[in-house]
Amino acid sequence: MRFVLVAALKDVRRRLADPAAMAIWIGIPLVLSGMLSFIANTGGDAPRALVLLVDQDNTVISRLLPGVARQGNTPIEIEAVTLDEGRRRIGAGDASALLVIPAGFQNAVIGSGSAQLQLVTNPAQRIFPALVQQMLDVLVEAAFYGQRLFGEPMKRVVAGSSQGPADDSAVASIAVAINQQIARLQGVLLPPVISLSVKSETSRAAPLNFGQVFLPGMLFMSFLFIAQGMSGDVWDEKSEGTLRRVLTTPQSAGRLLLGKLLAALVLTSVVALTGLLAAVAWFGLAWSRIPGALLWCAFVSGGLIALLTLLQLFAGSQRGSELLSSIIVFPLMMLGGSFFPFEQMPAWMAAVGRWTPNGLGVAKLKDLLYGDVSAGALAVAALGIGIPAAFAFLGSCRRLRRFANA
Repeated sequence: MRFVLVAALKDVRRRLADPAAMAIWIGIPLVLSGMLSFIANTGGDAPRALVLLVDQDNTVISRLLPGVARQGNTPIEIEAVTLDEGRRRIGAGDASALLVIPAGFQNAVIGSGSAQLQLVTNPAQRIFPALVQQMLDVLVEAAFYGQRLFGEPMKRVVAGSSQGPADDSAVASIAVAINQQIARLQGVLLPPVISLSVKSETSRAAPLNFGQVFLPGMLFMSFLFIAQGMSGDVWDEKSEGTLRRVLTTPQSAGRLLLGKLLAALVLTSVVALTGLLAAVAWFGLAWSRIPGALLWCAFVSGGLIALLTLLQLFAGSQRGSELLSSIIVFPLMMLGGSFFPFEQMPAWMAAVGRWTPNGLGVAKLKDLLYGDVSAGALAVAALGIGIPAAFAFLGSCRRLRRFANA
């Protein structure tokens, strides 16, 4: 046990030696809570990111891109402009971002060319440009997988659109091809393994304001950033040679990882407590809600760290691990209620998001903060997060020595 505490203390000291990262982790819930409180108290509409769009391709798929970005209640407003006007307005700070869709974009999407989207962000803004960037990343990923799965039908649709209205046989053949591809995915993606039934009940409680709705998601956004940073610590230890030296001692890999997990729990608890105290000050959260919410935040963040650590240990390089973790973390934020509350998502997306590890944590944290949660429901959620996290921790213990000597 002494080795575990020493390892945890060492990691805490290393993190404290980087005050900028600590300030960012603590500042996310603190600053965003203040902003949300200001919005809630002023009674104004939620702010929106203005994206200036220059479509130089002017094709079927390029015209679909703005519609896809507007799906659901996203805080993004898209305005079509010319290139000169877009450059002038983004230079004057009149928008959050300028997006240029180059000629050849449609061909690149269907796999017969290449194109590079150009995104110019407003340096005077911080949150909305990052939000636009992440949503654009998700759209690019969706285009990639759409090309892999439905590339041939997409090519036929594009070819048909340039030749006027398609005849019935062409439409039928495209529909059959798409249906056959979807049938191949049965058992892999469709139907969902878990279904969620939501029962609405009349409540006499006062409705939550804008800030209260967003707060749990903002906290878990910070937890995911911490989990991503702390799980990548194994690569720093490996590059500095300390990981291999520690593993040559009689101490087990499990004790080393347990120390790292304990250090991460200390940091996430500090961040969670900061956000909860801000909720007491700005949103009138009852003091009695803090202990249970703090324990839940620490538990779920520990599970997220265990899961991401296992992911890091199977990456081929440190840069690859950063890319891999980002590919996992940012979609989890989007689905799990960090970018948009579940109440503002499409029903199917909210149903999926509530069963992601962080989404499950957000949903139960909201109940702990503002509503009533039964012990049974909380236990089921804890098992849903804890069991995969425990297996991930055991897998990391088995993998660590091989990782250190690779």
